[in-house]
Amino acid sequence: MKLLMVDDDQVTLDLLREVLEKQKYEVFSARSVQEALGLVASESLDLILSDIRMQDRDDGLHLLEAIKKSRPNAVVVLMTGFGSVGGAIDAIQSGAFDYISKPFNLNELTHVLSRASKQVLSQSAPEKNVLETDVLSGDAKQLLGSSPKMVEVYRTVARATLSTSTVLILGESGTGKELVARAIHANSQRKKAPFVPVNCGAITESLLESELFGHVKGSFTGANQDRIGLFAEADQGTLFLDEVGDLSLALQVKLLRVLQEGEVRPVGSSQTRKVDVRIIAATHRDLGQWVKDGRFREDLFYRLKVIEIKVPPLRERPEDIAELAKLFVARASARSGKKVSTLAKDAIQLLKTHSWPGNVRELEHQVERAVAMTSSHFLSAQDFQLSAELPQSFEAMGVATGKESLEEIEKAHIQKVLKKHQYNKSKAAEVLGIDRATLYRKAQRYGLVKEGDEE
Repeated sequence: MKLLMVDDDQVTLDLLREVLEKQKYEVFSARSVQEALGLVASESLDLILSDIRMQDRDDGLHLLEAIKKSRPNAVVVLMTGFGSVGGAIDAIQSGAFDYISKPFNLNELTHVLSRASKQVLSQSAPEKNVLETDVLSGDAKQLLGSSPKMVEVYRTVARATLSTSTVLILGESGTGKELVARAIHANSQRKKAPFVPVNCGAITESLLESELFGHVKGSFTGANQDRIGLFAEADQGTLFLDEVGDLSLALQVKLLRVLQEGEVRPVGSSQTRKVDVRIIAATHRDLGQWVKDGRFREDLFYRLKVIEIKVPPLRERPEDIAELAKLFVARASARSGKKVSTLAKDAIQLLKTHSWPGNVRELEHQVERAVAMTSSHFLSAQDFQLSAELPQSFEAMGVATGKESLEEIEKAHIQKVLKKHQYNKSKAAEVLGIDRATLYRKAQRYGLVKEGDEE
């Protein structure tokens, strides 16, 4: 199999050549888009591995576009060290076979290229893109980070935009599950129709049924007029069921029926209504375990997880913290009218060594508070409350020697915040940047709930 590598970094090309020639590829290389196009034309190359961002204004997406015009059956794999959800969507929707991060895992790279080779040998063109590339919505742009774990999220999001299947998003509170859902909707064929979010854990069961399916006038006390419900509101669009794990078993049965039959029956009505709605669900719970415990229906679980996306907690991608923090500094500065323009090195180091039990939401809260309180044009470590809550390095807590796990650090941090604020959960939740219900769940899990405490 002939393979063309395109990258302006000679070291990368040399490394890839050594690896890929052992995999029995006949390897060609180019350090610019123009050189690559010349080789594609002269050598009849149908398998291309290209960097997205190169020097001299070269762009892997431009190369992809040019190759697709001259050789529609060519299979192009793009790689990048600057991952973003927009980049992944642009790549996949423009016809790239796949999208991988740099620095890459060589086993993953050879696996992707093996699949790409089979695509070339099958002589079938990659599926034509029928979607219009769209600029991400403001909310979706908040999905940031170029760590390998986030690039994997972007890849799955990009593929989900090409499908109408249900999506299950898993992740801790504050990781940005709704942003993932909005990114999928905003770049799908349903983008011109409504995106309707509902938090299943924030509404009582009796009201939630009416919220989802609607009701007819007089069906229960307070039903003074007909209501169409959120499924009907989301018709032709996307319904985002946040914290779907909190649905009662009775409502799970009704949701399953909607997924199977594509119709809803309002409370108190004998009539059904057809709806065309894509379901994206999210939860912080381990639904697989809940299925085993009989708390979540197995048939509904598999209906929801046709496409599964796991959003990593912030502590598992510390390399993204500086990028996120800088965004939040710029945003908070603009809102407050202050001219805070940067983060000092000691601030970035502190942020990277914090365990972030509240994830991205907690980071945004901490940055917003720091910007509000500072009188300087930059933020240093002393501007953050974290300096009083945790040691400035994991090593000081024994993590470097393997004495404490990340969960133990999170427990210690929550315990300190609760103690500092006399176990006032509303205040502690505000400091942690998480909602009160999430704090209660975490405190309960770590045995930090006092006798008589209520959520």
